[in-house]
Amino acid sequence: MGAAVEISTGTIAPEHVSGKHVMLGSTDLGVLDGTRSVVRFDIPAGRHILYLKDGLTTSGAVGFLVQTGHCAQLVLKDVDAGMFAALFGGWYALKRTGDQHLEPGTPGAEEISPDEVPVRA
Repeated sequence: MGAAVEISTGTIAPEHVSGKHVMLGSTDLGVLDGTRSVVRFDIPAGRHILYLKDGLTTSGAVGFLVQTGHCAQLVLKDVDAGMFAALFGGWYALKRTGDQHLEPGTPGAEEISPDEVPVRA
């Protein structure tokens, strides 16, 4: 059994993030379809950086450590980006909100600094 990451759009309507790619480091996990407020992706256990990408723009990144048998839970937040948001259609950041046990009795998930994630070739 691996691990998972779950992203909730929180107070942001799902259609506002439609078409954004969910990136786990340099790996594209999938595209938000604008119809669901919660999406889940299976990922390997370990240290990761996750962000949203739309063309050349990206959201703020969140670093996290997730153990085997756990699901790191993240929520999308609006960030006031001023004129940048007006020109590029919004700016978002992911924040860790919790951890769901997929398998009882194992350690969970925690937010870490993106600097703590090893660079993968």
